[in-house]
Amino acid sequence: MTTLNKLNDITKKNIHLLCTYKCSRNCEYCCNKQYDILKDVPMISCKELSEAENIFLTGGEPFEFSSPNDIARDLKFVYKNIKNVYVYTNAYELYEYLTYGYGLLDNLDGLTISIKGEDDLKAFELYLLNNKDILSLKSNKLYVFPGYEDVKINNHFEKHLRVWQEDFKPAPDSIFRRMF
Repeated sequence: MTTLNKLNDITKKNIHLLCTYKCSRNCEYCCNKQYDILKDVPMISCKELSEAENIFLTGGEPFEFSSPNDIARDLKFVYKNIKNVYVYTNAYELYEYLTYGYGLLDNLDGLTISIKGEDDLKAFELYLLNNKDILSLKSNKLYVFPGYEDVKINNHFEKHLRVWQEDFKPAPDSIFRRMF
């Protein structure tokens, strides 16, 4: 089982916030399978939100099963200390979200897009790589898993190689919380 970071002066600035546990994928080493979400991941508190600077919306799949843009808008409206809201997402689900007109990205500051398979690769290369809404964001990262290291990017993306972790380790400078 994964051990989550304790709240302290360093971790309180960065919150990975689970906005949905739902996902249409079944990744073998999904970090959400490594703990009991309702038992092991604490609910976010108003105090924690009032001390945070960066929120990283995660899931499950946020763009398929929640409204990240609306969540970001509401968080920034209520908590003026929140400087940035980023979303972790898979390329294909983000592509569908934007293609079918389900929402905007205007309250977001950046995306971390994962390419884990051929559908993700096609969605990224054909639509997301040069999408004007994505290019207007402050910070975009692309996570590529083995076999997809050669994907081309532009100067609006930072590319990082990722591997599946049998024992997921949260970023050392953040806490992990849930909204539900």
